[in-house]
Amino acid sequence: MADDMANPTNRNTLAAHLESLGVRDNAYHLHVAHVDDAFVMDQRPEGWVVFYSERGGEASLTTHSDEASACAELLARVTSAEHAFFEMVAGPAPAAEADAAFDAWLEHRGAVRATLQSAEWKFDDVPWASGPYWRRYFVRVAAIRRLGPTS
Repeated sequence: MADDMANPTNRNTLAAHLESLGVRDNAYHLHVAHVDDAFVMDQRPEGWVVFYSERGGEASLTTHSDEASACAELLARVTSAEHAFFEMVAGPAPAAEADAAFDAWLEHRGAVRATLQSAEWKFDDVPWASGPYWRRYFVRVAAIRRLGPTS
């Protein structure tokens, strides 16, 4: 089973492996779907396809003759995309508002910023509307699981 997890050869072992790595559930889809902003793997008459679904389109579509090679490609794509490991937990909002929302999110889990290692969270400031930049906070899925549900 350990080898199956390291080298998934079917959708079931791939899903279990991605879960164990702490990948967001909505970062990928392993059955017929056109969810936006997700890596997708599906079986079609022409073979196993892997692509990135964005705005209803299929970007970077490749076709594979077998499920195992499609699994390997989807795994490589997902694990090379840092955003697949993070969940937005606060924002977008003006900086002070987003800062307070992030601290409240942590507090509801019995934590403070120092509870998290520096690699477990990040923020960015993005242009959102006319006016100042807005802030977003992201926390690694594995850290969210470790912190558990709200207290």
